[in-house]
Amino acid sequence: MPLFVLLLPRRVEALAPECTGTALSWLLLIGGLVAGLANVAAGALGDRWIVRFGSRRGLIAIGAGLLASAYAAFTFAETLPKLFAALIFFQLSLNCCFSPLGALLADHFNDAVKGRLGGLLTAALPTSSLLVLPIAWLFPEDSSGAFLLIGGMILVCMLPLLTIWSLGSVINTPSTVIAAGAKRVTEEPAKASLFVDFALAWLSRLLIQTGAAFVIGYIYLYITVMQLSEREWRSAGASEILAELTAPAAILAIAGTLCAGFLSDRVKSRRIPLAAFAVFFAVGMGTLATSTNLVLFFIGYGVLQAALAAYLSVDTALIAQLVSGHARRGFLLGVLNLSNTAPSVIVPSIALVAFADNAIPSILALMFAGFAFAAFAAGALIMMIRGIR
Repeated sequence: MPLFVLLLPRRVEALAPECTGTALSWLLLIGGLVAGLANVAAGALGDRWIVRFGSRRGLIAIGAGLLASAYAAFTFAETLPKLFAALIFFQLSLNCCFSPLGALLADHFNDAVKGRLGGLLTAALPTSSLLVLPIAWLFPEDSSGAFLLIGGMILVCMLPLLTIWSLGSVINTPSTVIAAGAKRVTEEPAKASLFVDFALAWLSRLLIQTGAAFVIGYIYLYITVMQLSEREWRSAGASEILAELTAPAAILAIAGTLCAGFLSDRVKSRRIPLAAFAVFFAVGMGTLATSTNLVLFFIGYGVLQAALAAYLSVDTALIAQLVSGHARRGFLLGVLNLSNTAPSVIVPSIALVAFADNAIPSILALMFAGFAFAAFAAGALIMMIRGIR
């Protein structure tokens, strides 16, 4: 999160001040293409790895080492070509680590606890956003030290998983399906039904994550060009404003994701909460699209981040529930992750075309509004799922 929200846009601004929006869009586009392919490949490799070695731990460790090295590579990226190369290496490394890491929920835990554990996993996203605040204060300008700090923290965060948790046995039983008004059964759903539900969940997540990718990739640029009504904030730099914006939103998001996952387990419901969170996400996006008041802008961003985290929390549980027991669950989760990486291609592609008109402030506001409508559609798609209540 600190990389894409702050460090990468800031480095691009330093290297290409005359075409920051276009250069950033090309970086996100190329990175998204590499990430999509790398995650599917890593998912398939993870399935083979767990059959041979009994767990995905070794692959996660390799990915973590490569990921820390990728941050070191960013410190040498003092030209745009080098920055492109560092980002490609980063995406390969990230997905080597992230793909098998994301499969652990389906590998080792039953459906009754997937919601709260999905909440814990998803809470990592807004928690990492909190790092934007101290990094912006410690490194107010573009600095290689910020990249090295994050690279070192990655290794620290990965060590407990790699050294302490025994992982336990792998669940090989068919996925549990909860039908509306029915008791739990342990029958594997028909392949056609599983395919339809998986496709609906995939498309819904794609719409939400496209809006999220837009916010992550362009919120820094949006702050630099937007007109706020509070004049005293205009003297503050974009890094400082972003830091003040991110911290309270991240705290709300952490609380939202933990509560959402826990409650979805307690009420044994995934669809209705997911649809509701999609609507709240749309409201947050709409607020950012229309507000020039700083307070409303902060509120909109907080609602957006909390709703996004809550949606991803419950959606992680729903997807893990769908694929649990499937022999190729790592591959399926890799396919699912295309809904996370494809937005990194879709958003900058749209931006590259839209920015050709040079009216960046109005274009960015229009894109916020468009992704708000997409979030409403995402909620409707979730309600069409039938295999899981």
